[in-house]
Amino acid sequence: MRSFLSKLTTIDDKDLTIKEKKIVEYIKSHLKEIVDTNMKIERMAQEAGTGYSAIYGLLKKLNIKGFRDFAISLANDAENQEINIAKNDENVVAGYINIIKQNYALIDKKSIFETLSIIRSAKRVFVCYWENLLSGPAHELSNFFYKNGFNVHLLDSDHETIKDRIKSSNEEDVFLFYTRYGNSSRLDNAIKEIGELNRKVIYISGKVASHDITKHLNSIHTLIVDNPDTSIYKGHISHSVPFNYFNDLLIYHFLNSEK
Repeated sequence: MRSFLSKLTTIDDKDLTIKEKKIVEYIKSHLKEIVDTNMKIERMAQEAGTGYSAIYGLLKKLNIKGFRDFAISLANDAENQEINIAKNDENVVAGYINIIKQNYALIDKKSIFETLSIIRSAKRVFVCYWENLLSGPAHELSNFFYKNGFNVHLLDSDHETIKDRIKSSNEEDVFLFYTRYGNSSRLDNAIKEIGELNRKVIYISGKVASHDITKHLNSIHTLIVDNPDTSIYKGHISHSVPFNYFNDLLIYHFLNSEK
């Protein structure tokens, strides 16, 4: 279903001109009136204090083909939600977009390829989620590589199981750890033990790795997991979102890079 408000989230505010921003603010504040009165472009331009060209320029940026499609998109927005609810929904979307953009800027693309190289050369890959809230991303990545012919084993933070896997591992094995908090001494000890056996370790965390384990890590990915700017979004973002984004980035490059 066509939606003006949804399409608006696909472009950055900085990419809009001053007049286009005025149009957007007018539409958000008067959506019901615009739809109920079947407002024409002449009146909208007058009410918003802009010319026709600014409206058509905005529609072009949003890939909306003409004023008729624009009117249909606004009608769909008005039908599905009241304007206040729409604003709340936009705030949630903005929160998601913001944290993904922050991680996009932070993640080192070179380290993505290093991680893929390590996984591709592994005899076995042990994917371990340290907190239950990261079981989803761990399951998804494990399933993807399993379906692509890799020998993958999914682990949680159970001490005895990890101890057994470390003991039975060989130098061609890789351990990939997901941790949101990165503050577990038990995890640090496991990584030290793996490193001392010359096994490879991939570390994906919401915190910078401690100095004690850094020398044992072959690839490090530090993610932004908390809302970086409460002025943009004051709500809750699911803890797994940055890790799902990392997975999708890794999988994309796996599928689209030379082996």
